Amino acid sequence: MKQNILLVGATGVVGRTVIKILNEKNLKNCNFFLYASKKSKGKTFNICGTKYTVKELGNEVFSNNYNYALFCTNEQISKSYIKQLTKKNTVVIDFSALYRKRYPLIVPEINMENVKNNKIICNPNCSTIASVMALYEINKMFGLKRIVYSTYQAVSGAGKMALDDIKTTKKEKLKKLNYVINNNLIPCIGEISNNLYSKEENKMIYETKKILNNTTVKVTATCVRVPIKICHSVSINFETVKKTTLKKIKDVLKNTKGVKVVDTALTYPMPIMVKGQNDVCVGRIRRDYSNPNCFNIFVVSDNLRKGAAQNGVQILEQLLKEKI
Repeated sequence: MKQNILLVGATGVVGRTVIKILNEKNLKNCNFFLYASKKSKGKTFNICGTKYTVKELGNEVFSNNYNYALFCTNEQISKSYIKQLTKKNTVVIDFSALYRKRYPLIVPEINMENVKNNKIICNPNCSTIASVMALYEINKMFGLKRIVYSTYQAVSGAGKMALDDIKTTKKEKLKKLNYVINNNLIPCIGEISNNLYSKEENKMIYETKKILNNTTVKVTATCVRVPIKICHSVSINFETVKKTTLKKIKDVLKNTKGVKVVDTALTYPMPIMVKGQNDVCVGRIRRDYSNPNCFNIFVVSDNLRKGAAQNGVQILEQLLKEKI
């Protein structure tokens, strides 16, 4: 029997990437229902050989029954629709941050087993996904005592309107960003919290501990928006609990599922080469000689793929396979 799949936010940058990945994977035995804002009503997409028309998001969405739903939208949209859908027995994969503290936060390569008996499954923050992909086997093998993140995040992470801001040179003409990003860096993503960390930084700190199932690791982060369209980069300094060697760290990374090591004297991961890739790329692997048991790595991933859409579709694939 065909499974009914709801996709909300189908025409946004993440939603469009979800559709692209669904076509790449050629998921069979699925019917898709596409919803977006009023201005996107009537747009059409081919998914796995069938043409679908986008409808305006509203109460009409509740007129159908869905097995699964993907919400590629903001927290307000999630708050308005998800709980009611779960009452109709829909399993929802939410890309917003709304439910991340209350429900499973899933990266399939790491903790897919946590989805069971939950109607809401959360897709983590895009920079967090890339970071924990590089760290999870290291954490299992050697333990992690401390992590220092410095991110370089693409404008697409702020949505479709932010992409229009990348060429804008006057603040009054910005559509989404608070400051001009053209020829500039913005060292703050999201509002500043009482602890003086930004919302993005607090997400990375909390989500890293939750996904790695390591409540004792100390984590700090500085998140920066940079003037490129796609691919987030993260400089990671980490300290292991157990004493280890640089060779062992490299060997673990080379054998980590979903991670590609790009690390020679003249080759290292950069957004220009990682865009469109499914793997998280890791390079600049080296010791931190200022502190025992510390290492540096540089991580780059396509934030619209593994950082968002691909991770969500991977979760959906596993749900369909296991009929959860």
